[in-house]
Amino acid sequence: MDKHNGKYYLQYATPGTQYNTYSDGVYISDSPLGPFTLGENNPYSYKPGGFLPGAGHGSTMRDAMGSWWHTATMRISMNHDVGIWPAGFDADGELFCNQRYGDWPMAMEGDPWRDPAWMLLSVGKAACASSDLPGHEADKATEENVQTWWRAASNSRDEWLCVDLGKVFDVHAVQINFADDKLDIPCPGEIRPGSQARYIEEKDYVTQWKLEGSLDGENWFVIEDKSEATTDLSHDLILCGEGFAVRYLRLSNMAVPYEQNPCVSGLRVFGLGRGEKPAVPTFTAERVSGLDMLVRIAPQENTLGYSILFGSSPEKLYHSYMVFGSGETRVGALIEGRNYYVRVDAFNENGITEGSCVKLQEKD
Repeated sequence: MDKHNGKYYLQYATPGTQYNTYSDGVYISDSPLGPFTLGENNPYSYKPGGFLPGAGHGSTMRDAMGSWWHTATMRISMNHDVGIWPAGFDADGELFCNQRYGDWPMAMEGDPWRDPAWMLLSVGKAACASSDLPGHEADKATEENVQTWWRAASNSRDEWLCVDLGKVFDVHAVQINFADDKLDIPCPGEIRPGSQARYIEEKDYVTQWKLEGSLDGENWFVIEDKSEATTDLSHDLILCGEGFAVRYLRLSNMAVPYEQNPCVSGLRVFGLGRGEKPAVPTFTAERVSGLDMLVRIAPQENTLGYSILFGSSPEKLYHSYMVFGSGETRVGALIEGRNYYVRVDAFNENGITEGSCVKLQEKD
């Protein structure tokens, strides 16, 4: 519960921890003991889609500078993590949380509804791992890719992963995510009893890797070398505010706990392209039940994905749903009996293009 301007905000997690629609809702009252009424902006913490889905079982807090933040339980593949986003209260006293592009790097300071400074560059790009060769069964492989990856193999030891961005970009951040793969080992110690019996590891383990970049696939430079790291950061983020020009990225010299084979669940690259932003997207939005709407987005060129925004008015599009590619998306987070407005923004490596806002159509 949070208190703001004499009102009390009782927050709760909705059921469905295992789903990407896991979320937090809020009730509002003039008294900490109620009675409470359902907030207009529900679920106020809601992040389906994208790399890191689900946003429930969290807390809202204010930092030392007076800014509001919301944290929530998230999921990367099968592993749980924690997300944190700008939050606050609007002029009508509604609690909100900005989760647009919510698993991309974003500056801590600024307006709560700020857009990210860097775009996702690696989605849908060609990639190859050492386990793919010599069969060349790589994702979207071309002859140029194969030759480059063979050179990558000859210049690197052990396992490696290489990504081709397709052309040179200004890169500012790289996110590396490791996942447990076939972790079939006997428990090394005593299982602690309790409501959830578990083994508590008392030994320190490390996660190590080396990340290199190249403009041509032949001459490589070191972006970050953690081959001798003493930390266990299975989810790591490398930041370079000034940025660097790169086309190819190679991850190698990997070591993970328990001497398992390294398994990379995500190698995401962020920065800025030098081309045109997408065109304004064309879409329709129709309510098909009290709780559900269908958003149909027409295909268009030069677009990586779309952010479906909706809320109680054109000025309060507090909810977002990220999709990669056009087509039909079912959004099941409406409150029965309430009106909604919908906007679809398009994004690519070069930026975000805001769409037009329409009132949600009721089903005939």
